[in-house]
Amino acid sequence: MPFSFVKTLEGKALSDEKIRDFKRIIVAQFAILASILYLELSDTFGFNFHPALPETLFFAALGMYVFLLWDALRNYTRNMMVIFVNFIFIIGVFVMGTVVANPFFDLIDRSGVLYKVLLLFTQISLLIVEGCVIYFTVAEFLKKEFDLSIKLWAAACIYLMTGLAFGSFYEMFCIFDLDCLGIDFPLRTLALMKRMGYSMMVLSGMDTPYTATGLIYTANTFEALWGQLFVVLIVGRLMMK
Repeated sequence: MPFSFVKTLEGKALSDEKIRDFKRIIVAQFAILASILYLELSDTFGFNFHPALPETLFFAALGMYVFLLWDALRNYTRNMMVIFVNFIFIIGVFVMGTVVANPFFDLIDRSGVLYKVLLLFTQISLLIVEGCVIYFTVAEFLKKEFDLSIKLWAAACIYLMTGLAFGSFYEMFCIFDLDCLGIDFPLRTLALMKRMGYSMMVLSGMDTPYTATGLIYTANTFEALWGQLFVVLIVGRLMMK
C-alpha cells in the first residue's frame, strides 16, 4: 500500500491502528528510559564507551519515538496543514539533533550562541509534536465511545509522554542556565537524558537528587500535580459507562 500523509481508516480498523500506535510509542518510551538507566549503570560501573554509547542508544530511541508520535497524530486529524507542519518539526528534531547532539563529533561550537539556539529549536520542535499528540489523545480519551483497550494503552502512553515532555521543558530553561538543577551538566545529549530522568522522578513522586531553581521548582509542582490528577482522571473515566 503506498504511503500517504493522511490516514483514511475508519471504525474498527482505525481503533486497531490506534492501539498499535500506542503500543509502539510505549516501546519507544521504555527504550528511552532504558538508555537513561544504562547511562547511570555505565557511569557507576565504568563501562566502555561512556557516555557515547548510552547517548547513541538514547538518540536512536528518541528519533524513533518522535516519528511514532507523528504517525499516531495522523490517526486523529486529516488536516494536511497540521500533519505537514508536524512532519517539518520532526525533520527538525532529526537534523538539528544530529548537528547539536552528536555524541562522537562536535559538528558545531558548543560554547557559542548558535549552538544554544539550535538546541532550543530542537526541544521546541519535540514539545510541539508531543503537545499535539497529548491534546488529541486526551480529547479522544474523554469520549464515551473510546473503548476500554484503547483507554488503557492511551493512559499509559500519555503518562510516560508527560514525563518525557517535561524533561524537554526543563532542558529548554537549562540551555541558558546550566545550573538550573544545581549541577552544571554540559550541553549535550547527556544533559537531556539527566533531565528526562529527573522529570520521571518528579512525575512519580520520588525524591530527586538535584536542587532546582525557582522556575524549575514551580514547573515541578505542576508536573507532580498533573501526575496525581491524571491518575484520578483515568480511574474516574474508566469507571464511567
